[in-house]
Formats: sequence, C-alpha cells, structure tokens
Amino acid sequence: MKITQVRNATILLEAGGQRVLVDPMLGAKGSFGPAPTSVGDSSRNPTVDLTVPLNDLLDVDVVVVTHTHPDHWDVAAAALLPREVPLLVQNTGDAEIIAAEGFTDVRVMDEPVEVGGTEFVRTDGQHGSDATVAAWPRLGEVSGVVVRRSGEPTVYVAGDTVWNEHVRAALEEHQPDIVVLNTGEATWQDGSPIIMGAADVLEVHRTAPQARIVAVHMQALNHCVVTRDDVRELARRHGIAQQVLVPEDGEALTF
Repeated sequence: MKITQVRNATILLEAGGQRVLVDPMLGAKGSFGPAPTSVGDSSRNPTVDLTVPLNDLLDVDVVVVTHTHPDHWDVAAAALLPREVPLLVQNTGDAEIIAAEGFTDVRVMDEPVEVGGTEFVRTDGQHGSDATVAAWPRLGEVSGVVVRRSGEPTVYVAGDTVWNEHVRAALEEHQPDIVVLNTGEATWQDGSPIIMGAADVLEVHRTAPQARIVAVHMQALNHCVVTRDDVRELARRHGIAQQVLVPEDGEALTF
C-alpha cells in the first residue's frame, strides 16, 4: 500500500491496483478566501501550491469526500474530476451537492460501500466542540472513512474532527493498522480548535498503540496553527517517533 500526502487533507491511497483519492482540494494557491479565524492570518487558501501533478490526481478509480467544505471538495475538483468516477459521500445532502455538478455515480456511505474489491465504511466525527458546533451550525456534519482491502492494511481516515468519543469508538471497533489524522488544529473565529492538533496524536496512540499514525492537514490553510515540526517534536518527546509519520506535500509512504 502507498499513501501520498498531496496537500492539506488530500491524500492518494494506492492498493491492489486501485487508486483512491480522498478529500480533493485541487485548486491553485489562493483560489478561495480565508477561513474565519482568531489567529490573525487572512491569507487566501490554499496557502501553498500543489506539488503532485494534477493529471495524476484525476486518474483515479474512486473519490471519497468526507464533507463538502472547500478545503475537502473545491471548485477545481468539481470541475476537473471525471463525471463517471465513483464518488463516495457521507449523506444525501452532500450527494445532492456533488450530483448537481454532473457526477453520475455518487454513493452515500450510510452502509458499507464496496468498489472494485475495496470496502469503505463511514465513521462519525465532530467539527469542533459541542459549544462551537451549536453556535455555528454551518460547520456542518462531517465524517471519516475506514478503507479495507483483503491482504492490505486497514486504513482509518478520521477526517475533520476533534478528539472525542466518535474517534475513540472508531479506533476500538475497526482496529486500524494506519490512522490518517488531520492535526493542523484549525482555529475558528471564537478561538477554539475545530480539528485535532499535536496533543491529540497522543490520545490516538494510547487508544490504538498498534497503529501507525500519518499526520496531515497542516501548513496549507490560513487558520491551521500546528506545524509538521510541532507534531514531529511531540512524537520525539514521547518516544513514539517510529509510530508517527509526518509526510511533506508530495511525499509517498509505503506500508
């Protein structure tokens, strides 16, 4: 299995001859506006360019969209991906948004979905604390996904969620070999984190010590405050550097 960190939450997972693109943000640097935040950075997003050739990202067998915020499903992805590619989403609302762009094979993961010998299982998440989500309902519903294929490691992509019982339950139920975590600690306008940060890597490791952790969703958006070096230093300090992988954009990991 190979996992390529593309940019932000966008990854390319290759196993058994199948190519799975997760949360495609394919637009040019600065192609959409800044996220509301208290950290004082008003840079347009994404803040960095793609390093993986765009054509490589359009030649895929399956696309998974954990939710339709623009850093996970942007205008470029909607315009450029092949209309007939199987596109897996969390709910009917997201399915309607994507089908309206002309995609002809949009599938809701309300039950496990099988595509070409790979099973995709939706998991729950929460895009911020209870108080933040109550105050800003437009943060919306989010999900993760577990990817299983016979003879390959089981991968759990947690998605845009804070550390909570949803994540703990997914780790305990699915016992993944690899956990992809969004650890940039995106900070909302009230100052609260709406995804995990470096410290949450420890919680995941304690819950699933057998898993290799791949930390992503850093240094590509104006409101993410945790860097790759922050995560690497935490892992080193706690003696788990061999378990925590922090790829650069364009870097491929083989398992």
